[in-house]
Amino acid sequence: MPPVNQGSRGTMIAWLVATTVAAVAAIICAIYFYVESNRVTQEAATLTGKYKEVVAEAALASSDVQDLKAKRSEEGYNPRMTVLDVALKQRDDLAARMAGAGATSDKAMTASSKAVTAAAERAKDAGIPAPPADNLTATVDALNGSMASMSQQIKTLTSERDAANKKVQDTIAQLNAAKSEFEKAVADSRGQADQAVTGASQDRASKDEQIKKLTGDAESAQKAAQDAQAQSQNVISDLTKQLEDAKKRVQQIEVKLGDKRMNTADAVVRQPDGTIVRVPNSQTVYIDLGSGDQISPGLTFEVYDRIEGVPSIGDPATNDNLPIGKASIEVIRVGPGSSECRVVRLQPGQNIVQGDLIENLVYDKNTKYNFLVFGNFDLDQNGVPTPQDTDVVKRLVTQWGAKLTDKVNADTDFVVLGKEPVIPNFTTEEKQDPINAAKLAQAEADAEAYDAVKRQAIELHIPILNQNRFLYFVGYYELAQR
Repeated sequence: MPPVNQGSRGTMIAWLVATTVAAVAAIICAIYFYVESNRVTQEAATLTGKYKEVVAEAALASSDVQDLKAKRSEEGYNPRMTVLDVALKQRDDLAARMAGAGATSDKAMTASSKAVTAAAERAKDAGIPAPPADNLTATVDALNGSMASMSQQIKTLTSERDAANKKVQDTIAQLNAAKSEFEKAVADSRGQADQAVTGASQDRASKDEQIKKLTGDAESAQKAAQDAQAQSQNVISDLTKQLEDAKKRVQQIEVKLGDKRMNTADAVVRQPDGTIVRVPNSQTVYIDLGSGDQISPGLTFEVYDRIEGVPSIGDPATNDNLPIGKASIEVIRVGPGSSECRVVRLQPGQNIVQGDLIENLVYDKNTKYNFLVFGNFDLDQNGVPTPQDTDVVKRLVTQWGAKLTDKVNADTDFVVLGKEPVIPNFTTEEKQDPINAAKLAQAEADAEAYDAVKRQAIELHIPILNQNRFLYFVGYYELAQR
């Protein structure tokens, strides 16, 4: 082991001690600064939390904060005031304006809400639009506008009232003037009336004497008239008795002659218009009417047996015992003394033979009959009578040489009635419908007119035919359904 230098050892120890002391001191300082740093950091975190509770960091650069800072330089503020103090002072000033000096913000907000609610209620009572419920300024503006409008209305109404008052005053003045004139006229009338009464009193005595004389004359004339009336009544009674006796004698004579009276209607109807002169085949026949007998192609006839003859009219109210003949024929070619006809209809089991009779109620080579065609007809038998089918019947009448009349009179030869009108059976509720009511009224009017024509024809003993009897008597029943 080499020898150790004592001086170097001491230096080393001193250095080691100094280094140790320095390290300890450094450690102590580090601990102190660490503890102090933690304290400062903690205080900074606490201050930052408090700061954030007051204002957000992003708001520091906003225009609102800048406006508050600038507000410190105005009168009533202190340049050393914080921004929060400025905002609080503004709040307190606003609360004082809204609710009075010393009012808090809560009290001011409550007062504002009550004011807005009260304003809305008053606006509703006044009949004006309600102001906004969430904006005091807008409420005030709305109320100011409504007040201005109402002030204008008051001004207008005041002007109208003044004009009306003036008009009333003018009317009163006119009435007073009219009253004065009326009173003057009444005074004049009273004077004239007094004069008239005086004159009437003077004339009354003479008039009473005249009335007495006229009364006596009238009584005498009345007695003479009563006597003459009594005589007239006696004459009328005698004439009435004679008339009743004459009516009884006429009725007795009618009863005695009733069984002997000739049926003129059947005599006309049952007189044939011609006969079958030749039957070359089952589809063609010839009749003894030619160009000199006023016939033309298209004219139809009903063919009846030569032995049985033409049937009577029968009951026009029913379709029983219709005048159906052997066949129906239609003229297709007219010759000098005869005409060719085609067979339109042939009854099963029947044959047309020479000498059979032909009849068309409308046609007559010597006479033009007068026909009244009334009502709606159903020629195609579909159950729907129409005015168009009525026109067809009228055309047949005029086409075959007869004349049409529009009313029943002594010159009417035949009455042809269409289907009897049917009156609808509506319930009480259905009758309330205007359309149904009109239909019912029209049906009743048609039925009344139909019955009137029928009744007049019966009273005048005019032959009446319904649709089917007419069609068979003219040989057109089959063609009408085509």
